[in-house]
Amino acid sequence: MNYDQKILIIRFSSIGDIVLSTSALRTIKLSYPDAQITFLTLDEYTPLLEYHPDIDLLLSISRRSTFLELWDFSKYLYRKDYSLIFDLHNSIRSNIITFHSKSPLYQLKKPRLKRALLFSFHKSYFGAQFSAREMYHDHIGPIWNKGGHIPPTLLALSGHELKVAKKQLISKGIFDDYIAVVPGAAWKQKQWPAKKYIDTLKQLDMPAVLVGGINDKICQEICNGLKKSVNLAGKTSLRESMAILVNAKHIIGSDTGLIHAAEALGKSVTMILGPTSVETGAGIVLPESAVIEKDVWCRPCSQNGSFPCYREQQFCMDSIEPHDVIRSLNLD
Repeated sequence: MNYDQKILIIRFSSIGDIVLSTSALRTIKLSYPDAQITFLTLDEYTPLLEYHPDIDLLLSISRRSTFLELWDFSKYLYRKDYSLIFDLHNSIRSNIITFHSKSPLYQLKKPRLKRALLFSFHKSYFGAQFSAREMYHDHIGPIWNKGGHIPPTLLALSGHELKVAKKQLISKGIFDDYIAVVPGAAWKQKQWPAKKYIDTLKQLDMPAVLVGGINDKICQEICNGLKKSVNLAGKTSLRESMAILVNAKHIIGSDTGLIHAAEALGKSVTMILGPTSVETGAGIVLPESAVIEKDVWCRPCSQNGSFPCYREQQFCMDSIEPHDVIRSLNLD
């Protein structure tokens, strides 16, 4: 195929943010349908974007790249002579690798001051309709008209991957409908208590498949309290986890990357929010999905939920009950 121009899009991490950036990717592709689109990310996240219909080439660098390696990579990008570069990360790393480029560059501007005021004084200067997807669109230049249509996020799986996931679960004794649960998170404050997951899943009376990383100990805690469950945390690749989510009857979990990925694959989810909020990049995309949150005055308290709660009880999570989650599920 002959391309009329070459476009580079940069977003290094993490899973949720990369997924959210695919909304802006869709707008860029629609605006330049005959362009060759290259997406640059960290090597650990390239599997997330395999089979993506809007990406022609995937580039990656290591998270451990030295300054000199990034500097050399910057020279490589200069030689590629891109028509446009969309830096949807705007980090030290992305600024180094775009340093030599003479291509027109559009960069994400993060709302750091607004977030600092929100966390410190609980005063919101965000618009009522703010979303992370809109934030990305606000910094892709004149191709985006404020107030226009914002595409949903998008990821893709092959039919073969879905079949393999089904066979994997059959080998574990899961033959029919199941609930996929993603209870882990990078920070413990973003996790709903294991006991409440157990109470919820017992009431649903459906097999549970727990998905997450090797460090998500909460998955085993939940599994220990259930008769019908399979713990796959740390036992599946990223794409295998995605396929397990797609085959599920419904998905429940924290504000974490795999929940965003599930929506990008067209699956409705129930996202349980505690210390984070829409202003920090949390929230749902699909109208069939649900957010479970409580109006606690001190939330959100940090960008990623990393700050320990100053109170003995974390009310933003502890006040969410199993019936709140169960009501959100469409299990008919």
